[in-house]
Amino acid sequence: MNEPIVPERLRKQQKKHRSSGAKKQLSLIIFTVIAIGLIAYGAYYFFMPKQESFILNFYTYAPVGTQDFLETLSVRGTIIPKQVVLIEPKIAGTIEEVLVQEGQDVEEGQALLRLYSEEAIAERNAAETELGEARAKLAQLGIDHELEMEAERVKVLDAKEQLKQAEDQLELQKILYGYGSIPRVELEKAEQNVETAERRIAQSERELELLSRKHEADQAAIVKTITINEEKLAKAQEKIDSFTVTANFTGRILSLKIPTNRIVTAHQDLGELADLTSQVVELQVAPGQTERFGIGTKVDLNLGQTEYQGEVSYIAPQAKQGTDGPTVLVRVDFLEEVSHLRPNSQVTASIHLQLHEDSLFLPRGAYLTSGQQLFVYVIDGDQARKRDVQFGLLQGNAVQIVRGLELGEQVIISSYDAFRHFDEIQILPEGGHAL
Repeated sequence: MNEPIVPERLRKQQKKHRSSGAKKQLSLIIFTVIAIGLIAYGAYYFFMPKQESFILNFYTYAPVGTQDFLETLSVRGTIIPKQVVLIEPKIAGTIEEVLVQEGQDVEEGQALLRLYSEEAIAERNAAETELGEARAKLAQLGIDHELEMEAERVKVLDAKEQLKQAEDQLELQKILYGYGSIPRVELEKAEQNVETAERRIAQSERELELLSRKHEADQAAIVKTITINEEKLAKAQEKIDSFTVTANFTGRILSLKIPTNRIVTAHQDLGELADLTSQVVELQVAPGQTERFGIGTKVDLNLGQTEYQGEVSYIAPQAKQGTDGPTVLVRVDFLEEVSHLRPNSQVTASIHLQLHEDSLFLPRGAYLTSGQQLFVYVIDGDQARKRDVQFGLLQGNAVQIVRGLELGEQVIISSYDAFRHFDEIQILPEGGHAL
């Protein structure tokens, strides 16, 4: 039997030393873990970003209110006179005098230009000469006809006188023949003389009738010539009367284009005359937009700092292709007299589309230009919280709120540039100024 070499007492001391060392090692491990945890927590606390806060001490605010918003379509347009005519001569000639200037107001019938045409003068002189000759010829024809007719009438009378004598002689010859005083041949001769006289009368009457018809034909031909010459003279005189170019109506001279040599042709464009008492605005509108309004729709017309009222009077039935795509011609009538406005001036037309009654709104302010996002800061006690909103129409100093706010809520309307990245900020109530 083998016995332990180390005594029992020593074995107990060894066990006791081993147990004490294990406890010390465990304590050291625990201490090390705790120390590492404390160091990590300290580092995290030191390096962790602190939550930022912002205090707004000066700002402007306004309550959400209600008002009507008018939705409009803004289009550029041009002022056009309803009535514009060309200043043009009716005949060719030379301009001798210009009586008006561009921009001048003239009355209907007022002389604008004076021309001269040698050709027109020559035509009138020739027509007067030919007319005088034709009238003289007609007068001479009347005299000649009367003489010829008188001569023929004398022949008829002579023939009738000869017939009467032949008839008287025949009666005498019949008596003598009855008494046997003359031969049969004498009686027959007397009868032949009567027949000859009758034929002479018929011939003279026919010649008288033919002469009358001939005179009527000659007279008609000369009268026709006179009529033609009168027409020529009237046309020539009309040309001479056209030497003076006059205004067709009361209006304004928009332009004058007088050639340097002052020689013009018939109906040559020498300028424009416009009636400025009746002017319209012509707009070019996208085809899809014309479905949103109609004839009679009200339009605000702005020229510089002045606003005029108008209404739609015409919408073209078809679109036309332009440099910027298809457009539809829309004509707007002024509702007031605008003769002082210059033709071809550019205006801005705001066509009324829809009235949004009792819409929520805020005053326009710097908040609208603070970044690109659509949000506002709504005041709640001593705080202001960011809230997404949808803006609508801009009208004057007001902006329509489509959604995101309630009536009466207080909203900061000053600039958001310094704090727009905060969802919530602190405010000092005493620093607020109500609009």
